[in-house]
Amino acid sequence: MMNIRARWGARISFAALLLTFSELVVWQAPGDYGLLAWLGLAPLYLAFSAIALDLIARLAASDAPSLLLLAGAYGLANGTLISHVATRDLPLSLLARPLGAQPLAFLGALAAWRLLLSGRGARLPHLLAAAIIGLAWGVWVRWAPGASDGTIPPVSEATGLIVSGLALVACLVIARLAARTPITRREDWLLAPVEWAGAAGVLVIALAIRRAQNDLSSVGVGIVLTLIAFMLGTLVATRALRGDRSALDMLTPPRDPLAAGWIALVAVFLGAGWVGAALPGSGDHSTQGDLLIGLLTGFGVLWLPVVSALIGVRAFVQLAREQV
Repeated sequence: MMNIRARWGARISFAALLLTFSELVVWQAPGDYGLLAWLGLAPLYLAFSAIALDLIARLAASDAPSLLLLAGAYGLANGTLISHVATRDLPLSLLARPLGAQPLAFLGALAAWRLLLSGRGARLPHLLAAAIIGLAWGVWVRWAPGASDGTIPPVSEATGLIVSGLALVACLVIARLAARTPITRREDWLLAPVEWAGAAGVLVIALAIRRAQNDLSSVGVGIVLTLIAFMLGTLVATRALRGDRSALDMLTPPRDPLAAGWIALVAVFLGAGWVGAALPGSGDHSTQGDLLIGLLTGFGVLWLPVVSALIGVRAFVQLAREQV
């Protein structure tokens, strides 16, 4: 029983950060969600969390290419099952959020979770990252609604700051509870077969509901599933190129978070967010808003072919070494 509590406590804490980064840091439509919608999102993010942590440990994902592939698969799943923008206007609808903002949200949530459960304090690089993310958050919340064709409803900066700040503090509380029953073995990050069935079942049910509501086209779903299969298949096929270490090793076991460092990061994030939202613009557009969306779109276009090329070169070099 204690082992089960430890596993799911850690998964819940990562799910909380994943929800916060994906719904609030990358502001989607949290103000439009009713109680039933939030209750439906909770098992989805828990399933995403459990599957992601299993794959990180199982496939020894620790370097940037492997984590990006996993983040990309998550971004596509999020854009299909939650915001359902991935198949709205293919292929352009895949770029800014499913392959751009949401993979970065996954990586940000993973980095924040690792910092929390490592028991380490915030250092200068963490503060700089919080400032950059906060600045981008402020620009996104202020200007993304005007460029989203109605998929991102407008929200006041004050509301966004309060909700995001409270959610980030809540993540600290949840992480402290998770650290009380720590995971001590690498195998504890892995899902049991029945847990895999349950987590995958949640995603399948969500997909069936979206299809029944006519939110997704068959062609669009097929394209998204093909891309996810390519990313995860590449991870599996290149498992031998990576060592046995994963991004979760530093958290085995998790440690009690340092509250002061986390609160400092949240304060920097909120301050930078206020500055980003206050930058000038006119109408529904601004230079900084167009620049941010352009950067996210460019990232969504480029990262997968670049990562695929890097992995291909690594595999070729490894093969050449083995034949020498």
